[in-house]
Amino acid sequence: MTESPATQQQPQVSPVRLLRRSHLLGDFLTVIAEGSIRQAADKIAISQSALTRRIQDLEEGLGASLFERTSRGMTLTPFGEVLKHHAQLVAITCKSAANEISELLDGEAGELRISAGPAWAYALVPDAIVAMQAARPKIRVTLLDLINDVSLPMLASGLLDVVLGGLPATRDPQLEYERILEIEHLVFANGQHPLTQLAIVDAARLSTYPWIWFTAGSAPRELMASYFQQAELAPPSAAVETSSAPSAFRLLQHSNYLMLLPSTALGTAAHHGLRPLPLRRSFGHYVAGMIYRPSVRRLKAFTSFREALLDRLPGALGSLEA
Repeated sequence: MTESPATQQQPQVSPVRLLRRSHLLGDFLTVIAEGSIRQAADKIAISQSALTRRIQDLEEGLGASLFERTSRGMTLTPFGEVLKHHAQLVAITCKSAANEISELLDGEAGELRISAGPAWAYALVPDAIVAMQAARPKIRVTLLDLINDVSLPMLASGLLDVVLGGLPATRDPQLEYERILEIEHLVFANGQHPLTQLAIVDAARLSTYPWIWFTAGSAPRELMASYFQQAELAPPSAAVETSSAPSAFRLLQHSNYLMLLPSTALGTAAHHGLRPLPLRRSFGHYVAGMIYRPSVRRLKAFTSFREALLDRLPGALGSLEA
């Protein structure tokens, strides 16, 4: 009896055949990134026909079509989407291997790509980098100031090594989440602000002054809305929105603005003549820490940076793998 299509045995992809063509995965990812054979061929400096043959060779090894041509260029088939995920993991692993080998060759050299959210970027991370490079000057650092919504996808894709920020409720099982610090949301003003003269400041008084907000991220806005709604007040609108911490501090220094900042900004804020207000009800706390792939622990650059950071945080909460 003839088997129905649902019961027919599907051809199996040979791991050996795929391994023999694994050198083509980089070409495959380049075509995805560039969106066309022509642009990808220009990128890797080969002819279009040669690149087309390479992709066809990869498809032959898998027994499946990876791309289909549309009016918008090359788009992935479902088989291509599966291979893309695994090819990216291979690329990340190869980059990690290259970094480790480079460290072995150069001794104390290495590279570390860090994203530090606002709670970390004022002093903690810069101070840790200074201490690390004083001991290991050949370690090169890239430091970005990004919120989790931007930095976590970059970490997952291998563009970053470490993310410092609030630990998210939803966690990727392929990443490690290390609890380090509990941070409080504080309202800052300059030392001559009328509210600094009060023993206790309630929500009603907070709502009467202009506020500065950071442009990035929705979490602070949601926190503000919740805080004032609980007091049965409309949340204040932003008088100024900025992505620049130095600009925000300058504005706070010279007018009666208020701004919500993490408790880790206390030292930097005090240097600018700013102080937290004595609130009747706190805006709340959250747990923050480091997020990274387990493989990064083997890098000297990471272990050196982590040690330098923890040395500046005697009250750290301790590690907790998700």
